[in-house]
Amino acid sequence: MGEADPVAYETQSLVDRIRKGDSSAQEEFVNLYRRPIQAIATARTGDPEAARDICQDVLIAVLAAIERDKVREPDKLSAFVQGTARNLINNFLCTQKRRRETDIDLVDIPSEDPMDQFVAEDRKRRILSVLRSFSVTDQQILLLFWVDGHTLPDIAHRLGISHSAVRKRKSRMVKKIQKVFERLSQE
Repeated sequence: MGEADPVAYETQSLVDRIRKGDSSAQEEFVNLYRRPIQAIATARTGDPEAARDICQDVLIAVLAAIERDKVREPDKLSAFVQGTARNLINNFLCTQKRRRETDIDLVDIPSEDPMDQFVAEDRKRRILSVLRSFSVTDQQILLLFWVDGHTLPDIAHRLGISHSAVRKRKSRMVKKIQKVFERLSQE
């Protein structure tokens, strides 16, 4: 018989502990993969903030996959993590490219009254500020839902996060946007 691979054994043990809900195993997993994922994401995107968001999304997606028993070959966990990271980074880059191609500022409606122009610019600034305050993933959810017309389950699948997380994030963003519009309509 051949010798047992200690790395494969450690990986299998880590996956088993995560499946059992061991929070220290989850922490160990995060500590093991966070830096390499973030380094790759930063190198590919050129955006450290986006890389942090992507890294977090990758870690959450892989942990969820492990907990749902979707990682069929625990000894290939690193490859699974790399594939998930690659997919989420590519989704981000495609979204950024699409956003640049279709990047339209809110439409300017010419007005002869300087006060109307000032109010319109102020509203536009506030709305764009709220939209830009969302994380990259949240912006992707909004784009995929409102612009591209994808369903929430499809968005969850594309981004590698749970359907309930997508639903909650979208709901939170809609409430925030509604508050801005309510304030603007009261002014």
